[in-house]
Amino acid sequence: MFPIGFFAGVVLIFLGATAGLGIASLAKWWQHRSQDFPEKKVTTHIVLQSTSIVMWVVFMVFMQPWIAWLTFATITVGQIFGDLLMFSSYRARHRVPKAGSYVAVAKDVLSFSRPIPALHAIIGALGWFGMFAVCLWSTL
Repeated sequence: MFPIGFFAGVVLIFLGATAGLGIASLAKWWQHRSQDFPEKKVTTHIVLQSTSIVMWVVFMVFMQPWIAWLTFATITVGQIFGDLLMFSSYRARHRVPKAGSYVAVAKDVLSFSRPIPALHAIIGALGWFGMFAVCLWSTL
């Protein structure tokens, strides 16, 4: 189980880095928030992602595939709320009622005009895909 434990540890590092970048991004958004600030979506995203980090540590202790998959499901739902926040942020910054396509909003984030959210998205994706790979590996 050493190799899978090593890769699970790498995923945990990605998750921790993503969380730190998310906190930094939220702090900046909080300073410039308006009445439309999506508190419930933010809270849901933070709770789900924090829970998934704790669950991932539990997986690393017990190495049970069902824990890995439950963690993956939790983080995936959390990612959905993260995507909703990406749209909310786009609308707030561009002062538009509708954000447009997912591709346009993702392109805006990944343009690095705001480096912290861009790194949050990229490292978060590495964590998500890494977790998916470890889940598959733990099942085999």
